[in-house]
Amino acid sequence: MISGSTKLEHPSLRPRAIRLGGMSDFAESFSVEKMRSANPAIYTLKEQFEKFSSSPQKVDACESIATCFFQLEQYGDAAGWYETAGKLILSEPSVTPALKAMSALADYEKALDCYRRGDDEEKFTEVSTLIRELERACASA
Repeated sequence: MISGSTKLEHPSLRPRAIRLGGMSDFAESFSVEKMRSANPAIYTLKEQFEKFSSSPQKVDACESIATCFFQLEQYGDAAGWYETAGKLILSEPSVTPALKAMSALADYEKALDCYRRGDDEEKFTEVSTLIRELERACASA
C-alpha cells in the first residue's frame, strides 16, 4: 500500500464547463447515474477530444474524461487522463514556464491521488518526483 499523503483530496470533481455546439456543460450532460450502466459519456468525451484542435479544449476534455473515470473508481485510467492534461499544459509554447508549471500542477496532483487510490507505487513515485519539480519551477518564478 502506498503511504503518505498528498495535498489533494479531490475537493472538487466537477470538470470545467465545456460547450460543444448547443450542448450544456459536460458535468450536467454526463452525470454519474448515466455512466454507471455503461461508459457512453467517456466514449463521447474521447471522440470530442480527438476533434478538438486547441490545447485548452483538449485539456478540458482530458479533465472531464479523468473525472468520469475517477467517479467510476477506475483510478489508473483517471490518472492517465489527468497526466495527459498536464502534459498538454506543459507543451503549450506561448506560455511562460512558471505559468505552465502552476497550471499543470493541479492535474498532476489529481493524478497522484488516483495512483495512491489505485495503489500504483511506481507511477505514484514518478508523479511525486514530477510534482516536486513543478513546485520548484513555481517557487522560482
